[in-house]
Amino acid sequence: MPPSRNAPCPCGSGKKYKRCCLAGGEFENAGQETISNNDVIKIAKTALDLGDTARASRVLQPLLEKTKASPEVLALAASVAMRANDYDNACGLMARAIKARPNDPKYFYNYGTALSIAGRNTEALEAFNRSLKINPDLLIVYPNRGHTLRDLGRSAEAVESYLKVFGAANVDLATMSQILLSMHMFSQSDHQRLFNMHRQLAVAISKANPRLEQNRTIDSGKKIRIGYLSPRFSREIVGYFFKPLFDHHDRERFEVYLYNATPRTDELTEYFRERADAWIDVGKLSDQAAAQRIVDDGIDVLVDLAGHSPENRIGIMARKPAPVQVSMLDYFDTTGLDTMDYYVSDAFSSPPDSAQQFTEELLLLDQPRLVYEAPDYAPEPVFNTALDAPLVFGSFNRHHKMVPHVIATWCALLNGVPGSRLVLKGSAFGEADSQTVFLERFAEHGIGVERIEFRGISPHAEMFAEYGDIDIALDTFPYNGGLTTCESLWMGTPVLTLLGERIISRQTAGMLASLEIEGFTASDEEEFVRLGQYWSEHREELLALRQGLRPKMVGSPLTSAASYTADFEQKLLSRVSG
Repeated sequence: MPPSRNAPCPCGSGKKYKRCCLAGGEFENAGQETISNNDVIKIAKTALDLGDTARASRVLQPLLEKTKASPEVLALAASVAMRANDYDNACGLMARAIKARPNDPKYFYNYGTALSIAGRNTEALEAFNRSLKINPDLLIVYPNRGHTLRDLGRSAEAVESYLKVFGAANVDLATMSQILLSMHMFSQSDHQRLFNMHRQLAVAISKANPRLEQNRTIDSGKKIRIGYLSPRFSREIVGYFFKPLFDHHDRERFEVYLYNATPRTDELTEYFRERADAWIDVGKLSDQAAAQRIVDDGIDVLVDLAGHSPENRIGIMARKPAPVQVSMLDYFDTTGLDTMDYYVSDAFSSPPDSAQQFTEELLLLDQPRLVYEAPDYAPEPVFNTALDAPLVFGSFNRHHKMVPHVIATWCALLNGVPGSRLVLKGSAFGEADSQTVFLERFAEHGIGVERIEFRGISPHAEMFAEYGDIDIALDTFPYNGGLTTCESLWMGTPVLTLLGERIISRQTAGMLASLEIEGFTASDEEEFVRLGQYWSEHREELLALRQGLRPKMVGSPLTSAASYTADFEQKLLSRVSG
């Protein structure tokens, strides 16, 4: 019989069993007749804790093959499948588990979560509601229920579900960051509530991550040691905006340290690793240990690239491991932290009369706060020159940004441009459930199935090429596109947007302004429709604009990495030396 996970390993190594022979699998083949079901479950749980999903799945398989696998085994196997991104299998396993245990609210919560990630939102909502019917006080249900309602286009109910738990003592901080992110999708002007929520969460983060006792100052006579912290040093959104800055840093004045919390790596991750002055993996370190490592490395300026974005490590920033701390790139609002000194924006995104509030001092660049570099594999733009063909609108934005007022406005435009079509592309649009939901939402405004085309995910280079099928891209609002907007412009497809009051809702308009493109930024929904109608009636002008877009972008501040980096460095050095 294997020992308990925390007992000394019987091999005599002096390590705990879970860190020694259990992790190595020595007892795995001992035979099912000598290992109880409970011990198999313990082994699987430990393997899962260690990130070994393949082994966890392997040891559970004999129990799953039994005629009546226990609900505990089924639920654990579903967790393993979820960790392995096998969501369909996870849904099937949890369906079996709740059939065996129909009155367990946590099982229905887990089932709903699996269904939601699998894109089966209608079923997911039913599971979440069933969980709350059994136990209305199970607060962990409300955030995921809110995400599901958001994706179903039921914004008011989503906000209600989010606010039910935001700030609750037993809701984890990462979940509250997710709620904050989603709250930006619903209102253009709810400035005070959003600021209060950021401050409330920041207080909780700071309480869990007390400030370090260190009073080191920056030696202005030496190179500035700048550290960047991110869970996205890869071909995800941040990588495309960080690489231009990284490549153009003045290495005579700055030493560049990268603190990597990236769970998914690719060739861009290796690019950063090879070229940084130092590369430190902090993904498996606690916030306390990571902060201490930053202190030990003597970092002068620590730049957080995530804010409250998914998989952030904002707890490290709360501990203030560097004399100067900066937030930039992937998050578009205040962190709310007293330990964050600056937020990097620009004068268009954050005008003097902006109602958006920050705890940080704004460090305003002279060009857009984002600088873009397209990947080498992006093809040359292709254009439909048949000016009498039906106009094609499109959006490659994430589906949950398409909240009800966005759908209503897009439908008004489609109704105002006879014969026009709309292409929607993204991972959700390859799923039957999402397609059904969106077709119903468009049908409410008189847009039939024949005018909507769904496209699922594809390799990045192929996705770029698909902009050739689209005459005008439609932006989401108040949560604008960022990378999506840049990619559309790079491929010669202008983006129709609505100018809002916050950084995230001024993002696309700022990019268009930097390219000096007029006629695509609306002040309200009615003008959004009028502008779309104008371009539908001026096809030659639209084609000429499209054909000149990439050259215009190449010569614009939006891609001027050298001047962007020099501006950032100069603004930063003026604060550090001052």
